[in-house]
Amino acid sequence: MEPTATTSGAGAPAGGSPRHAATWLAGAAALLAISGCASVTERVSPSVAPATPNVSITTEDLVGNWGLGSFREEKDLPRTINEARRYCSNPYVITRGPNNGVMMYLADQSQPSEVVLKNASGRVYIGPPGPAGMPKDRQITSFQDGVIVAPWVDPSVTARYGTMVFVRCAQAAPAATPARPASG
Repeated sequence: MEPTATTSGAGAPAGGSPRHAATWLAGAAALLAISGCASVTERVSPSVAPATPNVSITTEDLVGNWGLGSFREEKDLPRTINEARRYCSNPYVITRGPNNGVMMYLADQSQPSEVVLKNASGRVYIGPPGPAGMPKDRQITSFQDGVIVAPWVDPSVTARYGTMVFVRCAQAAPAATPARPASG
């Protein structure tokens, strides 16, 4: 028959010295502290915001003709990019604004307004002049290979219009100058 360990009512091994009990309690406390740290880390990490991609765009990059589309689910982005390309036959035109911004339509407006690029906390927004991240702004989450992905900041606008996708339209080749007949 093997000996079994028993504990006193305080959790220390029965028959052990006070010094041994103190060591045992210190070890138990250390284990509890370590497990407490691990559980705090697990609780904190989901609330940490995902890293925002670094987007580099200028006002000059925005000026031109764009195919426009929108999506609601991330899986639809590739299909939406292809659809937006088809709309280059009737492009969304972005022109320079009178105050160094660009002219674009805001949600629920029938006339274009001047909007500007704004930066805050490593994020890039486009919207009316003022602080970045306001409800009328769009956050530019991606700009690469002539494609801009820009969800609206206001969730109710995103619910109505989805996440906007702008695809740069190919520039038309300059018209050929007709050859002049040789004078003779």
